[in-house]
Amino acid sequence: MEEILRIEGLTKIFPGVKALDNVSLDLKKEEVHGIVGPNGSGKTTFLKIINGIYPDYDGRIFIDGREVKIKNPRMAEKVGITLVNQIPLLFPNLTVAENIFLGREPTRKVLFFKVIDNEKMKNETLKILEKFGSKIQVDTKVKDLTVSAQQLVEIARAFARDAKIICLDEPTSALSPSEVEHLFDQIRKLKEEGKSFFYVTHRIEEIFQICDRVTVLRDGKKIATVNVSEVTYDDIVKMMVGEERLKITFERKEVAQRFGEPILKVVNLSTSPQEASRRSLTNITLEVYPGEIVGITGIVGAGKTELARALAGLDPTVKGEIYVKGKKIKRISPLKMISEGVIYFPEDIMREGLFPQMRMYENITISILDRLKKLFFIDEKKEKEVAKKWAETLGIKPPNINVIVQNLSGGNKKKVILARGLATSPVLFILDEPTMGIDVKAKFEVRKIIADLAKQGIAVILFSSEFEDVLLLADRILVMYSGRIVGSFEKGKATKEEIMKYAIGMVN
Repeated sequence: MEEILRIEGLTKIFPGVKALDNVSLDLKKEEVHGIVGPNGSGKTTFLKIINGIYPDYDGRIFIDGREVKIKNPRMAEKVGITLVNQIPLLFPNLTVAENIFLGREPTRKVLFFKVIDNEKMKNETLKILEKFGSKIQVDTKVKDLTVSAQQLVEIARAFARDAKIICLDEPTSALSPSEVEHLFDQIRKLKEEGKSFFYVTHRIEEIFQICDRVTVLRDGKKIATVNVSEVTYDDIVKMMVGEERLKITFERKEVAQRFGEPILKVVNLSTSPQEASRRSLTNITLEVYPGEIVGITGIVGAGKTELARALAGLDPTVKGEIYVKGKKIKRISPLKMISEGVIYFPEDIMREGLFPQMRMYENITISILDRLKKLFFIDEKKEKEVAKKWAETLGIKPPNINVIVQNLSGGNKKKVILARGLATSPVLFILDEPTMGIDVKAKFEVRKIIADLAKQGIAVILFSSEFEDVLLLADRILVMYSGRIVGSFEKGKATKEEIMKYAIGMVN
């Protein structure tokens, strides 16, 4: 196969972190080249370098045999490279159509002037989205879309550009199974048209569905590049983590005993969301006891995030009652729930959870600054001691609490949010998709942290679209469909197949 891109000795150093260390690889024409590795292995950094987001690097990049120095995203686009970001970088106050065609809007002549042809732009956007099986309204503002819908818009925007190399960074982390299949169909079609892809994913099974070759990175170094047809799932996992897969398989064996008063009691909760993209909830009733993990699952769009946000006080309720430790919460709000010891871990941690430009220790302690005052000032020494304690407890890497949070890997960013919650001494954790977008080893670590929370007597509501999460961790599994709880299983009494029947509405 003809080589379209070659990388030689790519190296990138951030303060205190060597993100890439002398990485060399190539991309063939009409190839899907997978890139896998543990969180922090350099996958996203690699994509950002060849897309001009990180222009300061060592090494050489060749496109069609000619050396190029990619200094910015516009230059990357000029040489035929585009990127689908792991976290959508869209303009929230622009519509779906405006985001997809930003910078290359179709125009028409009015008298002597060129104006944007909005009707044509909407029609073209509709055609693009239909290829992905999406029914997103093209004139909806992006800020009103769900995380999964935003991810589809990000993908559609990249696919609509005339690029010969398309870089996909965890494109399916927020998509439903049917949306994933539509995406794969489009990748196969564009391959036949001569396009090439770099495909970064933590879902190793996808490597076997869509990739021709795969490169494994670990600690910023290239471990191997192999033909997908010549390796197994376990071969790839072993290269990724440097140990046998059995050592990173986690299952919680304990079963919580339900007695006394529940930490959280919800009775006939219903909502009527202000945003058209959000699903309303109908008559949600549930209880969570100390040390219990209640897993709430369902496919994308079932209402999981809406329920998590309602319980955290972020979205208003129109009916129902919420009790925390037996006390009825009359005016539910985020501050009220935090004061009651209820901590929320959002699905979109970059937009709703972290302060990316702030340091790790500042992100961990921001919810307890009132406890760290010395006279009228924050005791910085004490603040750093608290942050260091939780960073070490959760194994955040690098352990340097002064590192800027946006420079951490996805798995370690999630640990920072967990550390912040633990610092508040919570009674209940509401976790929305805590393992989304992270690799097998990071999943093991996060699952173990969740199990340890329960062991300490903290109640946990685990919202996850990954059935494996709830099967491995939960004492009870509740399945949501169309804004309602439609199924309930005790630990050990459910299979993926049974959960799926409820999740897609086969059983109601």
